[in-house]
Amino acid sequence: EMEPIAAELEAAAAAIQSADEAAFKAYLTAAAKAFRDNSWQAADEAWAAMSVKNSKWYLRIGPDETYWEPCNQRAGFHASFARINTGSLEWQNKLDPLKEDMENALAALAGKPYKARKVSFHLPDFLDIIVNAGDSRSPSGATIGQSLPNWGPVANEGRGRTVVMVNLYTDADSNGALRAQAASLLCAPTMGLFSDDPSAQVMSTVLHEAAHNLGPAHEYKANGKTDDESFGGPMAATMEELKAQTAALYFTDWLVEKGVIDAERAAKTHVRDLIWAFGHISRGMYTSTGDPKPYSQLASIQLGHFMQEKVISWKADQKAANGEDTGCFEVDVNAYAPSAKKLMATVAGIKARGDKKGAEALKAQFVDAKDELPKLRDVIAERMLRSPKATFVYTLGL
Repeated sequence: EMEPIAAELEAAAAAIQSADEAAFKAYLTAAAKAFRDNSWQAADEAWAAMSVKNSKWYLRIGPDETYWEPCNQRAGFHASFARINTGSLEWQNKLDPLKEDMENALAALAGKPYKARKVSFHLPDFLDIIVNAGDSRSPSGATIGQSLPNWGPVANEGRGRTVVMVNLYTDADSNGALRAQAASLLCAPTMGLFSDDPSAQVMSTVLHEAAHNLGPAHEYKANGKTDDESFGGPMAATMEELKAQTAALYFTDWLVEKGVIDAERAAKTHVRDLIWAFGHISRGMYTSTGDPKPYSQLASIQLGHFMQEKVISWKADQKAANGEDTGCFEVDVNAYAPSAKKLMATVAGIKARGDKKGAEALKAQFVDAKDELPKLRDVIAERMLRSPKATFVYTLGL
């Protein structure tokens, strides 16, 4: 199975004659070798050497994510091929000077024994997806951001690549469905802050993916153990994604303090992130075989926390913004910043200490809860699932 893939990669490398694509050619050659001899770390080095500044193309092919495996240990094989979108340069110019400040801020919230480190990761490149294949091609939906690799020297030393897929969910049908879903769940004042402008979600995805490279991540060891060893694979996956998405919420307001964005943009991003969370909650907390769904569980933990903090309130007798559904969520955006900071400190601290009991307590309180939260998750699921999940057909005009 490996040999035909290696041959195709070598043929692609041989077809590149332009000196401008030397970095892409080197990665194709290294990836071909890895498919033959398992030298994925060498392929990672060639891949990390590519950037928006030395290639017009993006390819990632090989074993990476572990979502498809029950114990979250064995990686699935995938291929994502895309055209680089130079719009990423705007965010790279904004955040590059702040990377070390972001690491210091997260380290301060995490507390001992974690210590801030020198970070050197690449800020997200923006991609226009051409094709997803293998375990990157889902029957419905698609990944909108990734930070890779997950293991090895490139990951450990903060030299990996982070990407955001910016040409997904931007079509008129997707925007219309999203607006209808939001209007069925949000109260009218909060709906006034909803925006279907993709830039709101893009900023959050940039911050989420950047956060995978900040603070205690997969290879960080607490008491001599990685997060997989401390928490177990499934819980480790959930906690890392919870850290990243909570960091996206926390850093949104942090950027307001730094003068990078204004408060209105932050408020609209928070509301858009809430709809993102509703989408994952609607898919349930566990698979049909009882395996946890990391994104769904992190979304439920965030919703439960913000409701406990009175940042998000359920108005049972109030009409939703669509004027049809009874019962809606109201958001106090002015209360978001301190509450997001509080959750960030909790989550980062759990990861910093390898605190399995703390992680299990969060899950017990907000995922496996027996109070009002599961009933509200049922309401969210019913309204979100009125719109079918998109199946993507990729096309890109050059």
